[in-house]
Amino acid sequence: MKNNLFIFLASALLAVSAEAKKPNVFACTPEWASLTLEIAGDKVNIFTATTAQQDPHLATARPSLIAQMRKADLLVCSGGGLEEGWLPTLQKNAGGPSVQEHGEHAIMATKYVKMIEIPKKIDRSLGDLHPEGNPHVHLNPHNLLPVADVILKRLSALAPEHKTFFEERHQKFSSKLKSQIKIWAKQAEPLKGMRVISNEMNMSYMYEWLGIVYAGTLQPLPGLPPTLQRLSQLVEVAKAQRVALIEYAPFESPKSAQWLSSKTGIPHVELPFTVGGGGTEDLWQLFEKTIQILLSKGEGGGK
Repeated sequence: MKNNLFIFLASALLAVSAEAKKPNVFACTPEWASLTLEIAGDKVNIFTATTAQQDPHLATARPSLIAQMRKADLLVCSGGGLEEGWLPTLQKNAGGPSVQEHGEHAIMATKYVKMIEIPKKIDRSLGDLHPEGNPHVHLNPHNLLPVADVILKRLSALAPEHKTFFEERHQKFSSKLKSQIKIWAKQAEPLKGMRVISNEMNMSYMYEWLGIVYAGTLQPLPGLPPTLQRLSQLVEVAKAQRVALIEYAPFESPKSAQWLSSKTGIPHVELPFTVGGGGTEDLWQLFEKTIQILLSKGEGGGK
């Protein structure tokens, strides 16, 4: 009996010890938490700073995030100015050297992919522009592959005892994603040339990948709320360009899209944008559901 109790207690201590040794990953947004999970499985603890219902530009450096940053062994974020309003404060108040922007355990996804929509001129009169380009790189699945490579490398350095485990999961993820990219592209062929009006240019990477065209944005300038003058202009744009769809993200108000839809008869829809939006649970569902919505609501492209 005593031996059994000893074995039980020893096993419990080992389990607690193994849990304590797990690297802590601080992901700025749900897509990077989901990507890290694909590679790390249950060998790390992952904390996500924002949800699909939050605008990642506008998160705040609240005490709970500072507490999580203090524990972070690895930071995975978009970069490119997306989190500039809150992440530097977390890093300054709680982050060690390795999870600063240029630290060895800080991954900024925009550093590993080709960014688009890089402004030729930065001027406040042009709205809230990102000098480095559009930071929402996760919406082209091709961009996930190089970021996954970096995550594998950093995780293997943090937990070398699980390197083989990480490598096997990375290989499985990469192979599946490459296969799915072909399937999704085939499914989305009817969307080529479809014209959409968006609240803002959040979906640019996906639209570039699928051949979807922006006809306009509800915001008159980046970061500025829609105005009646702007919406009235878009009524004419929608007619002239045969717009198929008006879309917005879960963290954006649907009111302007609904108004424009009522004036034009064009369907309006909320697109998931990130993991957790529209009930999506992972990256696979993010792309699958977004394409399904575009196909079902876009009526074959509005060409």
